[in-house]
Formats: sequence, C-alpha cells, structure tokens
Amino acid sequence: MFERFTPRARRVLVVSEEEARRLGHSFIRPEHVFLGLLPGDGVAARVLSRHGVSLEVARAQFAEAIPSSAEATMAAKVPFSPEAKRTLELSLREALQLGHNYIGTEHLLLALVRQSEEEELDWLATVSGVGTALLRSSIEQLLKGFGAESGRSPAVHEATARARGLAGKGLLTTGHLLWAMLEDPRCTASQALEQLGVAKDAVEAALAGISVDDTSDAAPLPPQVEIRVGGSTVTVEDPAVASALSKLTPEELGDALRKALGTRRSKAAPRARRDPFGAQAD
Repeated sequence: MFERFTPRARRVLVVSEEEARRLGHSFIRPEHVFLGLLPGDGVAARVLSRHGVSLEVARAQFAEAIPSSAEATMAAKVPFSPEAKRTLELSLREALQLGHNYIGTEHLLLALVRQSEEEELDWLATVSGVGTALLRSSIEQLLKGFGAESGRSPAVHEATARARGLAGKGLLTTGHLLWAMLEDPRCTASQALEQLGVAKDAVEAALAGISVDDTSDAAPLPPQVEIRVGGSTVTVEDPAVASALSKLTPEELGDALRKALGTRRSKAAPRARRDPFGAQAD
C-alpha cells in the first residue's frame, strides 16, 4: 500500500513518528498522523489552515491528553498503533472511492474524519474546532477546484511544486518537470518510463549532461537591445548579438567597445568621499 503514497503523504508518516517521539509517546496514534498533516502545503494542510488549526495548539492538547513515556524517546523506531494502522487502511479506501490511484494528504485527513465518525471519537472536532462534515466538505471542494479550475491532475500539481523547488530561482524547464515526475512512482509518466526500462538514475545523468542553452528550454533571445553611448542610444537588432550584449555589465560592455575601437580606458579622477550626513570629506 505504501507505494501508492505521494511524497507529501510519506512525509506525513515521517513527521508523525517525529511528533510521537517528541511527545514521548510509545506508539504512533491517529493524533500524531493529524499533527503530521499540519506542516507543508498539501491539500490537508491547506484545508486545516483555512479553518485556523494550529500545530502548536494541537500538539499541546495531545501532550496533555496522552500520557508520555521516557522509554519512547529512546526507541529506535516508534511503531504504529492498531488505530493508526486503521487510519492508513481507511486512507486507501477513501482514495479508491474518489477514483484516485494514489494516496495523498487529503486521503489521510478523510480517513481521520471517517475514523472519528465510525468510532465516535471527539478529539478531531475538539482539536480542529471544525465538525467532521465540514472538514470533508472543505476537502472535496478543494479537490474539485484542482480538477475544474486548473484542469490538472493532483500528480501534476505535486510534480510542478517539486520542479519549482528543483529550479530554485532559476528557469523552470521540462527537465525539472521530468525529474519531478519520476519522484512519484505512481504517476503515468513514471510508469511509462519504467515499462520502457528507463531508470531514474539514467534520466538524472542524461539531464546533467544536456546544456539548456542548446534546447528549446533556453530563455528566448531578446529581439533587440539598446546601448547608450555618450549622449546617444544605439539599437542592436540582431537577436544573437543582442543576447550576448544583454549579458554584459556596463563595465564589460565599455571594455568591449574600447577594445573594438582600439582605445584604452582613461584613468578616472578619484571621487571625493562623502560622510553619511552629506558633508564632503577630505
């Protein structure tokens, strides 16, 4: 079943164990899964944030309600309680009912909602301040928005977010999107490449060896660039030349022009220093 979990959902399980250990609890309970849903920007985190649910407040409530154990913090691994295992089973059921072939954070939250209703547990409504019916409705509305407004599948949303993280402040390319999709083994792109015998490591190596400048992912060349020389402005309309010139700093451009004209840079007179208050210093 775990192969169906999206990277965000898997992260929830990791954080759940961290929260159980932090609170000194011997087992991962549904409450810890709930805490694992709160950080990040997954569907569940967005829904809970809209309803004003706070990680710190929820953590404090669970710390008070569930007895702690000193031995729990020393354990190599904190196991799932039977109730938490039930949460994971219900998340699969929720995903299948929605026609999804993956398990995301939204399915984990829906599983907690269903579990709370079936077992008549009131901790979810108490800690979230929201009724289970309203929580379910909020999740369904957000999921409909993903499908209807953006026309993109949940896997595409996940891949786009990961690709943006890979690109950082740089240009987002199809290479980033491809690598991000391969991080989700359940998406159609990953399964297609797997059937073709293409491994993730091979894709990563191939992408590292490709220069973006030689692909259609490269930023388009500027059609022209304006250069101010003295008191006049010169327009360069050759795209290749304009692109090369646009990457130069004013100092580099000046040096290039002087070199082309066969002149040397004149020594500029030293500038007078000024103090922070505007008075000229000697």
